[in-house]
Amino acid sequence: MECKEDIRNMNYWIIRLIHRYSAVNFKCFQKMGLHPGQLPVLKTVYEKEGISLRELADVLHVKPPTVTVTVKRLEKTGLVYKQADQEDLRVNRIFLTEKGKGITKEISVLLDKNEKILTAGFSREEKETLYSYFERMIENLAK
Repeated sequence: MECKEDIRNMNYWIIRLIHRYSAVNFKCFQKMGLHPGQLPVLKTVYEKEGISLRELADVLHVKPPTVTVTVKRLEKTGLVYKQADQEDLRVNRIFLTEKGKGITKEISVLLDKNEKILTAGFSREEKETLYSYFERMIENLAK
């Protein structure tokens, strides 16, 4: 049950937005054979081909075992592969397969489409203001 005070609470709106956004995307990701939690890993590996498991964990702000589990699942689905570092064989580097590159492009198209839906009716200035608010909120949480 919603209270009138709830609509003035930032948490209320963030949770509603995340829930609705996730519900819309979850079906699309399922069709691609993905879990939404795998997206940050795929995106990061796409942007930083050859990233190590430790670097990946640092970028995503998660523990290395969490990244290891996700990478293993992505390997099983044929989206990424590990390769030992040429200079330090103890370090595994992560790369996208051709299938992984294709899925990453599909995800990018889907997310671009979603952004257009989310920001329909917003002026360019309103979008820039919104992005700056998000950036500030993230910085606030990082402190």
